Amino acid sequence: MKLTAFILFNFITLISFAQSPERVLKKLGSNPVFFMDSVNVLQSDLQQYRPEEIASVTVFKDKEAIDILGEEGKDGVVYIETIPFAKKRYWKYFKTKSKSYGELLPNFDSDSTILYIINKRVLSEKGYEGTLAAINDKVFKEIMIVDKATLEKQYGITNKLYGVVIVSDVPDNLYNGKKKF
Repeated sequence: MKLTAFILFNFITLISFAQSPERVLKKLGSNPVFFMDSVNVLQSDLQQYRPEEIASVTVFKDKEAIDILGEEGKDGVVYIETIPFAKKRYWKYFKTKSKSYGELLPNFDSDSTILYIINKRVLSEKGYEGTLAAINDKVFKEIMIVDKATLEKQYGITNKLYGVVIVSDVPDNLYNGKKKF
C-alpha cells in the first residue's frame, strides 16, 4: 500500500491539474478509480509502472469525478497515460492538422530525427509527451514543419533534421501550464 501511494504521488507530481499535486492527493477519497491508458485498473496494478514511464496524470475529484463515472467516482478518478500512449495520441492529432507532419512521421515511433517546439520554447528530448498530448482543438492554433537550416538558425539546434513548431494556448487548469507552454 505504501509503495502504491508513493508511486501515485510521483505520478501526480509529474503532471496534475488545478492545484498542487500534494493538495490534490490529500483530497482524493479512500477508494479512487484508476485508469491507465484509458483502461480501468486496480490500484495494485500501478506498481508495475515506473514513474519515468508516465507521460501525464489527470486527477478529477468531487463533482467532476462523479460526472465522469457516477457514484463510482465519488472518491476521485485518476487518468494516467504512459509515454507510448501519449505519443500515439498526439501523433494522431497532429496528423489531422498537417499533411506534412503525417508524411514526415509515418508512425508515432518515428520521431527521433525531429525536435518539438511549442510557442517558441524548445522541448527537451525527454518528458515532453504529456505536454503535447494535452493539446486539443480548444487550444491548438498552428503547426509548421521547419528544416535543419531553420532549426540551426532560429533555435541553435544542430542534431535534428526537422522541427515541429506548434502554436497553442495553455490548456485550462494545467498544473504549471505556463512553464510548459
